[in-house]
Amino acid sequence: MKRPAILILVSLLLAACSASPPQPLQLYQLSPQGAVQAGASLPVAVGLGPMKWPDYLTRRGLITRLDDNRLEVADSERWAEPLEAAFERVLRDNLVRRSSPSRLLAWPWSLTEAPAIQVPLEVLQFDASAQGEVVLRVRWRIVSREKQALAAERSSEYRVKVAGRGATASVAAHSEALARLSEDIAGALQTMRP
Repeated sequence: MKRPAILILVSLLLAACSASPPQPLQLYQLSPQGAVQAGASLPVAVGLGPMKWPDYLTRRGLITRLDDNRLEVADSERWAEPLEAAFERVLRDNLVRRSSPSRLLAWPWSLTEAPAIQVPLEVLQFDASAQGEVVLRVRWRIVSREKQALAAERSSEYRVKVAGRGATASVAAHSEALARLSEDIAGALQTMRP
């Protein structure tokens, strides 16, 4: 009776020893894109948010969309911070570079410092595809302090080809897609100048 149990235990130990070692954890961040544009200053305070975010993007692992219904989450390639926080941080940095508002506030802000213009966003998709491109789909609009729409709601989609292989190239394409959204928002804000 004891002999089969020992054989099973030895077999399990040998299998564990022969398994490949775990991949080291790799951390990635979105990065701001573009140079500071001179003469693009907005004399009003701009508020970014509130921002809605899909639940599937709250995972720390990088996500690849295999097809319309299947996603794959990487085990060893992860975002260094929650993607929602990184997205907001880099979007803010990109907007400061492109439009230089007098102040750029993140949601939530206090009633006493409510911005003159607000940019609420809803991120619908922000992932890499198995075909080698990053897709960012987002709905956004620009409203005044009085909650009057200053511009019609926009549904924007950005597709950026991943230049190369691996997570580093994918994250660079994520940053580029976010930079393109930033350009569109900054351009729309420039048309709102008082």
